[in-house]
Amino acid sequence: MRAFWIFVVGTVFALGALGYAAHLLGVQTQWIIIGIVLVGGIAIASGAGLARRRNQTNVAVSSDGDKGGE
Repeated sequence: MRAFWIFVVGTVFALGALGYAAHLLGVQTQWIIIGIVLVGGIAIASGAGLARRRNQTNVAVSSDGDKGGE
């Protein structure tokens, strides 16, 4: 879970820098906000997916009911 929060903090810094750069380039505020929300949502969803895959454990389950493979 710690890796997810590091990912979130990095995403916040990157989005802040990109938003500030867009502001300096003269992009309208509404488009900056839309872009930040969109990219931030995608980044957090992908970060959660990465954290979920990392925390999963592999467990082998036999479906033959201990019959020895008959």
